Amino acid sequence: MLSHPTPENLHIVPTYRTAPDNLALSSRNAYLNEAERAVAGTLFAALKKGEEAWREGLGRKGCLERALAHVQNVKETRCDPDGINMQLDYIEMNDPESFEIVDRATQESDGRPVILSGALWVGRTRLIDNIILGDSSHIIA
Repeated sequence: MLSHPTPENLHIVPTYRTAPDNLALSSRNAYLNEAERAVAGTLFAALKKGEEAWREGLGRKGCLERALAHVQNVKETRCDPDGINMQLDYIEMNDPESFEIVDRATQESDGRPVILSGALWVGRTRLIDNIILGDSSHIIA
């Protein structure tokens, strides 16, 4: 049994999502109550905000800042007033082959894809999600 995936045994496939909140299909979603479910799409929305920044040429820093700002905004405006516990675990950019954190000034013009991923606690449920930034044609199975 492998403790970490390697490029030889890892296959990246498209994520199936629920409508209308775009949550990644997961058995974890069953643990969310109605109020938590209403904000559970925050992580994916944050990743999409990061993707917008990346496409605008703002690079890694701008991408992460915009994604983090979205989570903070939802926490302050929707979660705190309603008593929903939401805590960001991480949002990060990773190399799609090594999964090492990408610490260079990554942007769309580099031509290399990166994975923008995150984990967010909503109540007692840890939600994880990711999107691929850039040309994913050679990494999606």
